[in-house]
Amino acid sequence: MSEDQNLAVQRTVTGFFQELGAELLEYGPDRAVIGLTLEAKHLNNASNLHGGVTASLMDIAMGLCGTYAADPQDRRVAITLSMNVNFSAVAGAGSRVRAVATCRKGGYKIFMASCDLLDENDTLLGFADGVFKQGALRRDLP
Repeated sequence: MSEDQNLAVQRTVTGFFQELGAELLEYGPDRAVIGLTLEAKHLNNASNLHGGVTASLMDIAMGLCGTYAADPQDRRVAITLSMNVNFSAVAGAGSRVRAVATCRKGGYKIFMASCDLLDENDTLLGFADGVFKQGALRRDLP
């Protein structure tokens, strides 16, 4: 996908994705990668990456990996049906993390995905799997 198409998709991922300050690094058939540079607002009281941020990044990446469309206007939103998150290491402010999601299996509406959350040294910070449903076309939503 071209950088322009990537930015067009990124603009359609609204809400918490934008509030987090995340960016879409890769988006293609069955794969999505989201990046984030950790700031104080992303940390818990122990000054480590907050579990909710970890889960959110992986949720968004997995939802995107199963809703790829060559034309960003044809992208559907994903609805999370279930998600299992595991935490395996910590990261602090200034760390660059990326959620690397892969669509494992999909049908007409339902798909399964997995995701690894890695830091800049490829340390596994967390991993997840989930079941998602393709929803409405993004262009038809506010």
